[in-house]
Amino acid sequence: MKKTFTLRRLLVLFSFGLCYGFMYVLPYMKSSFYDQMIAAMKCTNEQLGSLMTIYTAVLTLSYLPGGWVADKFKPKAVVLASIWGNAALCFILMFTYTNFFMVQLIWGLIALAGGFAFWPGMMKGIRMQGDDDEQGRIYGVFDAMNGFASLLLSFIMLGVMALFGSGDLVIGFKGAVGSMGIMCVIAGLFVLFLFKEDATYGDPSVEESAKKFNFHEYLSTFKLPGTWYMTAFVWCYVVISAAASYLTPYSTSVLGLSAVLAASIGTIRTYGCRMIGGPLGGFMADSWLKCVSKEQGVGNLLCIAALALFLIVPVGVSPAITVSMLIFVGITMFTTKGTYFSMQVELGVPPHISGTAIAIATLVGYLPDLFVHTMFGRWIDASGAAGYTKIFWYAIGTAAFGVVVSIFATRRAKKLNILGHFPAKV
Repeated sequence: MKKTFTLRRLLVLFSFGLCYGFMYVLPYMKSSFYDQMIAAMKCTNEQLGSLMTIYTAVLTLSYLPGGWVADKFKPKAVVLASIWGNAALCFILMFTYTNFFMVQLIWGLIALAGGFAFWPGMMKGIRMQGDDDEQGRIYGVFDAMNGFASLLLSFIMLGVMALFGSGDLVIGFKGAVGSMGIMCVIAGLFVLFLFKEDATYGDPSVEESAKKFNFHEYLSTFKLPGTWYMTAFVWCYVVISAAASYLTPYSTSVLGLSAVLAASIGTIRTYGCRMIGGPLGGFMADSWLKCVSKEQGVGNLLCIAALALFLIVPVGVSPAITVSMLIFVGITMFTTKGTYFSMQVELGVPPHISGTAIAIATLVGYLPDLFVHTMFGRWIDASGAAGYTKIFWYAIGTAAFGVVVSIFATRRAKKLNILGHFPAKV
């Protein structure tokens, strides 16, 4: 039973963080390269927005069959096929961006690369990097590596755009897309040479992962309480994260921060805070509370406290206090995100159906993204500053639900009597 992180294990987690961080930059690149995309593709704003509709639809439909594929094939093959497939699509886009039908097709295909089997396959690979009582730290460190990778690629893309396309939006777009493709290839090479699937960090007597996966076991995943506890925690994080995304406009329109400062804090909250919150959540789960389900409850309590500050602290306080509050929200929400998939062991989810369980939790847990952003925007349009208050209360209520779920999930883990032991069989 390993208690320390070897350099190889850290590098494997770093390689997975690179893959995750690089995989999702292309579909969401309009958040940073909106003008460049409009200029290159010669499309309307509505057409550009339709790409995310295509992406989300394909992504949602791909999760369940992707979970089955992730449980049928080895994680390394799944991750490599996905990340290098994404790289190929980046290079194809560099030469076909003027054909909007091809762009739409590529956006559908990158949804298959980044959804389908990639996400559950990578989570299975991460699970292999630690034994049963290390899962919280393993997933927490991965989330920190993911944050670092996202920051790294953002700086690289901005540098490439400044170097080659400072005066030409189209060249800037092509340079950004090309750099994404190159970085995806490099991330895949890290996985190829560093990830050894025969390196087992758990007890070798655990044989569930070697069992032949069949359709009966696929269906049995839906019956596991652990699958649905995990789903509930994902749901809570997604809602809280959506609410946190509105802290940037809240900072400028209500708190009076400059647009530059608010955007900078938003970037730190989105990427930098996970480098603190992820490992912190993992430490709480494994070393302090010794229970991931219990750590999720503590993490959601911290989210309640962080969000409540915006209801209690009066507008007009010093910028230092405001910035501290904004950063605190980011750290607390990532204490929950970094560990919610690591509770599979204590809640009795066997390794050989881990991919399907993660696919279910992702599919259902991310459903709030389909409606909360529209709902939050409607509240702001209708009520102005008071709309933000409604958003904060909604997020606080969701976090309170997470605390309640944590109580029942912890009882479930104790009932199974598998904390620090092997997963229960289906």
